[in-house]
Amino acid sequence: MRFLKTLTLNRRALYDSRVALDTSNNFTVADSTVMTLPKSNSTITSPATGMVRYNTTSNEVEVYQGSSATWRAIRYKEPSKITQQNLGAGNGTEIYFGPITPSPASYASTASGMTWDVAQMARNMFVVVENVIQLSSINYTIVQNPSIGAETYSAVTSVAVSSGATTIYFNSALVATGASGNGTTATLTFSVRPAVPFSVGSSIEITGFNPANYNGTYTVTACTTSSVSYTNTTTTTMIVAGQVASTTAVYPSANFSSAIITGSASLQASTAITAFVIDADTDALVSATFVGKATTGTIAANVTLTITESSGSVSGYYLKFSGPVPYGKIVTALIGFDQ
Repeated sequence: MRFLKTLTLNRRALYDSRVALDTSNNFTVADSTVMTLPKSNSTITSPATGMVRYNTTSNEVEVYQGSSATWRAIRYKEPSKITQQNLGAGNGTEIYFGPITPSPASYASTASGMTWDVAQMARNMFVVVENVIQLSSINYTIVQNPSIGAETYSAVTSVAVSSGATTIYFNSALVATGASGNGTTATLTFSVRPAVPFSVGSSIEITGFNPANYNGTYTVTACTTSSVSYTNTTTTTMIVAGQVASTTAVYPSANFSSAIITGSASLQASTAITAFVIDADTDALVSATFVGKATTGTIAANVTLTITESSGSVSGYYLKFSGPVPYGKIVTALIGFDQ
C-alpha cells in the first residue's frame, strides 16, 4: 500500500509549498518556505490543549495549555524587563514601602496569562535593604491597598526661613564628590544644592571615604551650598568619596504630601505640605513646600519642626516588612523576574 505523504497545492506554480504529515503525524511544510500561524485575539469557545495562535493584541505566540486552562505566551531568549526601584529609606518605625511601580500584578498577567497571588509576586522580586538581601514571606510580603498608620517626623531646619517663605529646607543627607584636609579642618564637596544642606552646629555622620580618617561623627563648623567643613586632622588625599548625612535627617518612607508642619509660632495653623523633595541618592528629605500658608515670621536654622501624616489607606501594591526598617537604610526592589 502506498501512503500519500505530500500534496501539491498548485501544479501550475513554479514554486509550490507542500504540506505533509511526517511519520509521527506532525503537520509540516515540506520545503524551506515559512508557515503563517492563525491570528486572533478573540475568545475561543472550546479551546483544546496544543492549539497555537498569534495573539494580535499582545503580539505574542501562544499555546493553549490544558493543565492550566489558559493561553500561555511562548518565552523568547532575550533578557526580561527588570525594573530597579528605590522605595525610600527606613525611619525605624515604618514597615510599608511603595507603591511598587510597575505593579508586579501587571508583570504576572502579561508574562504568563495566569492569575498570580501576592505570595507568588513576592517570590518573583529581589528586595535589598541597604546591602542585605530580604527573603519573601520571612522578611517581607506584598499587600494591596494597605492602611498605613499615622507617621511623625522630626525635621531640623538647615537654613533660616524668612518671613513669607513657602519652602523650608532641612538638614539632609547626600553623596560627596571630594574631600581635603589641612590638618585642622576637613572640607567635603558635593554638587550644588538649592540651599545649605547642613546647619552650623549640627551633627553629621561621614561614611564610605577612603582614607577612613575622614569618616566619623562630627559637628559642622561651616557649610555652603556645595561644601561642608568640620574639625579633623586629616591631610591625606582622598581616594574614594562617600556619604554625608545629618544625624537628624528625615527619610520619609511614604508619600506625605498633605502632612501638617508644626513646631514654630511662625507657622500658621494647619500648614499642610503640598510638595516635597528628597535626595535622589540617599532618599533623605531636602525640603517641603506649602502654598497659601506662608510663614508669618523668621524661623532660625537648627529649629526642630514636626511633620505629621495622618493614617489612611493608600492605593497600589506595597512591600510590608516583618519589622521596622532601620533608620536611613534604603529599600530597593528589582521587579520583573517572572518575565
